[in-house]
Amino acid sequence: MQTIQFMQEGHERRFDLLWRRLKPKQREDAAMVSVLYLATGQPLVLERFSDYFFPDSGEFFDREFLAEPSPSPAVEAIIHFIVQLYNGRTTITIIELIERLDEQQMSLVLEAIKLRTYGCRLLEKTLT
Repeated sequence: MQTIQFMQEGHERRFDLLWRRLKPKQREDAAMVSVLYLATGQPLVLERFSDYFFPDSGEFFDREFLAEPSPSPAVEAIIHFIVQLYNGRTTITIIELIERLDEQQMSLVLEAIKLRTYGCRLLEKTLT
């Protein structure tokens, strides 16, 4: 099975900074890891995500995260998809993703789906 690809400069570093702050059990949670991967893929999304996610406790205020207005249809789609990966409390269709996301954003979403499906074994990370 292939490992996950980080998309842009700084993506892996941003992911790693948040991932290492999680409790060991949460580092293995496919939902949590896929959300972190997607949220850290774009600085604009991460800026907003950081207001509602607290890695030291693992708390994520997803309803408040969704309630804030989005600056663009693409960011809105990614935000809804983050919550969908996390707990399924929102709906986003595949066609909405296809129509709103550019190629790089779609690659991020597809990699996040792989992480959610297959879990942390796709990461080249070990629990420390």
